Amino acid sequence: MNLLYKIPLHGIACKPFFDLKNHEIKHSININFSELNLNTFNNSIKEKAPDWIMEDKGERYQSIVSLTINQNKQDPSASTQYVLKIDCQGKGLFTINKNNIDVSWNDQGTDSAHYFQTIGLALWLELNNILCIHANALAYKEHAIAFVAPSRTGKTTLTAELCKLEFAVMTDDMMALHQEDKDYIIYPSWPVARMWPETLEIIDNQNNDELVKVHESFAKKIININKSNGFDFCNQPKKLKTIYILNRVEQINKNNDNISNVCNITTISSAEAVILLIQNSILGSAYKALSLEQQRFFKLTELVKNLKVKKITYLSGKQYLSEVRQTIINDLES
Repeated sequence: MNLLYKIPLHGIACKPFFDLKNHEIKHSININFSELNLNTFNNSIKEKAPDWIMEDKGERYQSIVSLTINQNKQDPSASTQYVLKIDCQGKGLFTINKNNIDVSWNDQGTDSAHYFQTIGLALWLELNNILCIHANALAYKEHAIAFVAPSRTGKTTLTAELCKLEFAVMTDDMMALHQEDKDYIIYPSWPVARMWPETLEIIDNQNNDELVKVHESFAKKIININKSNGFDFCNQPKKLKTIYILNRVEQINKNNDNISNVCNITTISSAEAVILLIQNSILGSAYKALSLEQQRFFKLTELVKNLKVKKITYLSGKQYLSEVRQTIINDLES
């Protein structure tokens, strides 16, 4: 078992492993571990075809994630079982019901924690009516902000730049929104991040060659988030203040003299905000199979009514990052 399971994740404590010292939690679940038998892995859910499947045929490796929903027709009161199958650089099953997650994993390849901290726990959270977004959350003074963007479009790079000064990392790649009336509370994820080599250069980490890759065939590396590695981590929950949709460009199209040459922040319409947040959901098209599409749409519509959602359009290039950081600070202080 990865020791990270002892740390609450997005406000969820994994019983019986978690240590509550210096942490606040919102919920808890029971986690059980067992070793996966690869000889039976391909037949592990052969009783029926998956209710949802996502396949990514990358240049370096292939990822297949599938979901099978098992309902007890003989006992409608029994808890529905959701089997999330990961067939990637790591191989295993997350079997999820109301109060438990069973992790059956192969000890070769990428550890279960890599998938649990995003897609595994996101499924449990969404089933419990807690929105999850593909985003990085950062702490700034007494509030949290979020950066939303698809992979390889600058989310991690900008996070690293801001967290050298004034900001602190709260979550990497996934953000759970715990709603309290009209407020949305962000709880920290595990204090690790997955960064591209070019991003590691920004924080001037001296031990890049010693860092472990996320996957053997993947350039991203795993780094512990602490001040000795160039940036800080916030382990306390914060109220979300603003969601920023990142729009990194090669050239700023100036329509008037008030537009900056480097970075501009604009408020976007509620309709556009909902569409962009749907596009950056963690579970992709799985919500249809889960019968959660309509529910999520209404919850996202409520979210954008209660929260500022803005777009940051900024020039690509490390030389511009400090000015982008200052523009964001100015926006938060205005």
